[in-house]
Amino acid sequence: MGFRSALTNNARPVSPSDRRVLDVLMSEDNAAELTAAQVAERAQAHESTVVRLAQKLGYRGYAELRDDLRRDELGHRAPRGMRNESGHDVASLAADEAQALALMGRHLRQEDVDAVARAVHTASRVYLLHWASAPEAVDLLTRRLRRLGKVVVPVGPTPREVAEGFVTFEQNCLLMAFGLGKIPQSLPPLIAAAQGRGGGVVLITDTPGYGLEPRPDYILAAGRGRDSGFRTLLVPMAIVYALQLAVHHLQPEHYLSVTESIDDLTRLAGGWDQVPLRPS
Repeated sequence: MGFRSALTNNARPVSPSDRRVLDVLMSEDNAAELTAAQVAERAQAHESTVVRLAQKLGYRGYAELRDDLRRDELGHRAPRGMRNESGHDVASLAADEAQALALMGRHLRQEDVDAVARAVHTASRVYLLHWASAPEAVDLLTRRLRRLGKVVVPVGPTPREVAEGFVTFEQNCLLMAFGLGKIPQSLPPLIAAAQGRGGGVVLITDTPGYGLEPRPDYILAAGRGRDSGFRTLLVPMAIVYALQLAVHHLQPEHYLSVTESIDDLTRLAGGWDQVPLRPS
């Protein structure tokens, strides 16, 4: 099944110490190689907390959880044998992605999307965390936000670039990040720093059952395809487009004017072939 699937399907509440353990398991590159004692030490928790968390997630013990962590990591790293669970043909892939999109439509609440849209709409600047996971999704979100006329500030991926990008973050700013496959280690302290400066934080993740600590102000969570060895970016990208639509419909006249201004400036900069003239 995989560790992330077990976490996604978990309905039992987790404690603050459980969340610290999950932070270690979700952010460490070699989490599958850590013993329960090592996880406990890094999470500043008791070893018994690690074992009990494994049992909360449906495992008989931490050893079984580690096996699923290895399964997830092998599926993420190894190009061979992709989609062994579901079949590699077009029909199977399309069926899995259609199911994931249908579940997104049922599980991702419109009120959550609308809340994030209002936060984006009112933010003076949007700070977008760049890191190794899903650069295509980060690039899409950057372009969609800029099409709305938002000022997007890249943050990361190196510690120095995180610091240089984030240093101007202040009240009425918004930090956005993806948590796909792994949660960046820089995210929890950035959440605390952003909230401490009076701003907001948005997390887009594929693990609905994961409770990050400190908690972001907004979470858009929807699982991806059911094959643990091969997950596309279709669902995260669909969330980005849904968010763009929700922002646009908050003030359609304003955002239409922004689009027209961008088109006019594109022509002014010599991009006549990119933007045709509007009919008079």
